[in-house]
Amino acid sequence: MLVRSLMSAAALLSLTAITSAGAAEKAERASIPFASSGGIDEWRPDGDNGLYLRARGGQWYQAKLLGPCLGLNFTETIGYVSEPDGSFDNTSSILVDGQRCALQTLEKSDKPPTRKEKEAQKVK
Repeated sequence: MLVRSLMSAAALLSLTAITSAGAAEKAERASIPFASSGGIDEWRPDGDNGLYLRARGGQWYQAKLLGPCLGLNFTETIGYVSEPDGSFDNTSSILVDGQRCALQTLEKSDKPPTRKEKEAQKVK
């Protein structure tokens, strides 16, 4: 009886882990089509560890980088290293002052917070 209970608990934990992994995987599969041909209209830095991107249709995305991308917060231009089909996803990279910075995640997002909103969050 105890063995059956333990086996049931283990099966339930495995199912929960699979479901959580599946949800995380779906969140990471966001993609911006035609990024290599003008599919990204605007970008805004989020410190040196991420950025927000606005696709041609107006949808915002938040990209988190694998590590700090020095200069991202201050540069005026960036380059996009997209996939062979021209899309930009969590396996893509950006170029900042000749430095290649790989993405860790790319997820659909609301419009990025303004500077004033960020400062208000810091005060809380």
